[in-house]
Amino acid sequence: MRVVSGLLYFSASAVWALIGAAGALAADMPDYPSVTLPPPSVERSIERVEYSSGWYLRGDLGYRFQKIGESSSSDTTQAPNPTSATQDNAFIFGFGAGLKRDWLRLDLTGDYGWRSKYNADYAGGTISGKVESFNVLANAYIDLGTWYGITPYVGAGIGAANLVFSGYQDPNATGTLPATAVPAQQWNMAWAVMAGLSYTVARNLLLDVGYRHIDMGDIIGGQNGQLTVKKLSGDEIRVGFRYLLD
Repeated sequence: MRVVSGLLYFSASAVWALIGAAGALAADMPDYPSVTLPPPSVERSIERVEYSSGWYLRGDLGYRFQKIGESSSSDTTQAPNPTSATQDNAFIFGFGAGLKRDWLRLDLTGDYGWRSKYNADYAGGTISGKVESFNVLANAYIDLGTWYGITPYVGAGIGAANLVFSGYQDPNATGTLPATAVPAQQWNMAWAVMAGLSYTVARNLLLDVGYRHIDMGDIIGGQNGQLTVKKLSGDEIRVGFRYLLD
């Protein structure tokens, strides 16, 4: 019994000695300043927004199947009165600039129609000449949606056409009829309707394939502009590119 009591007394004394040593050690430790850790950082993803001004430049090449109405002379002493006439087809090329907003596009274009031959028969022979055109049109288009990068559209335009008749010749001219004449030109109102498809070939580049019907009014030619060729129009197949400006 005395042995047990001695062990308990020794254990209690050892515990109190350790507690006292720990307290003394804690009292002797230096007073360090408290440090507040920053909260964990959260990386925010930044979404890149692509911006386009909507402005674009365009260039077109095409082929015009030309049509003309009847030809007539206002003075048969200077130009014969044709009984029939034909106009050859012509290549065309043009440039323009425009703006796109959602499904609506607006642009201003200028097109040159290459010189093509005019032939007309009359009672005494055949007259000929060359016709060229320059058109300026303000156009509006409606894009009809996009599928797999292909966007169909329809549009219409209105503006002006400058028609030039040159190279007048009448090899069978007799009497007062002149065999040649100086070039003549005329400005008319012009209008057009069009439809086509555009295809995105690169980030800022679209291929455009379309059809356009254009009406350019009348042509004057011959001596002192006495020969009139009415209703010059054409059906065009056009291929071009549109470059989108950032």
